[in-house]
Amino acid sequence: MTIVPLTEGVTRWRQIAESLRQEIDEARFSDGRLPTEPELALRFRVNRHTIRRAIGALADQGLVRVEQGRGTFVANGHIEYLVGRRTRFSANLQREGHEPGHQLISTAHGVADAATAQDLALPDGAAVVEIETVGRADGVPVSYAIHRFPAERFAGLPDAFAATLSITAALSACGVADYTRRTTRLLARLPNELEARYLEQSPSRAILQAESVNIDTRGTPIQRSTTVFAGDRVQIVIDGTEGKL
Repeated sequence: MTIVPLTEGVTRWRQIAESLRQEIDEARFSDGRLPTEPELALRFRVNRHTIRRAIGALADQGLVRVEQGRGTFVANGHIEYLVGRRTRFSANLQREGHEPGHQLISTAHGVADAATAQDLALPDGAAVVEIETVGRADGVPVSYAIHRFPAERFAGLPDAFAATLSITAALSACGVADYTRRTTRLLARLPNELEARYLEQSPSRAILQAESVNIDTRGTPIQRSTTVFAGDRVQIVIDGTEGKL
């Protein structure tokens, strides 16, 4: 059992966080998983609240990620997420050697807001279908997104997505064999409570927001998405080899 000696003037949880940080740097956790809170509390002879403060500090630094119900894991660096004319979630993750996955949160029919109507070239008050998803890499949440499509053209898209868990496959089922990215707007900010919960991250850790518009082969807007990525898990890479975004 390792006992960290007290250092005058330094709080206990900070000392524990520093001790764990050194062990992470030295790759002491071979399977990438840190001991449980009770195990760490016993090891350092402190209460679980103190351990939780130390783990929270490491998470805020992007050194570990806390997965509800699973435990605390060493962060494995950034996934390079390629943004170009043919941005595809699954292809991006597979390119980096990760297993992609989509979780369907909800589907809904509604009315386009001003930004959606403008980006999709719809009249005011036009109907849209909305799909809310969480994107995962090797089971770990890396993105949370709301996708909107013109309802008149894509009324069957929610069912197609529920069956395939793929935007590309769902669009294909609705007659769109190919599509490209017209615009992408990027913004760094802090997450709201819902975004932090779905990304399983601290609200104090930054996220990357991407507002994007996709068009079909005729140049007609078909999809507007607002996607937020976990800032300590994803690095956006702009692909300049395919022309302008």
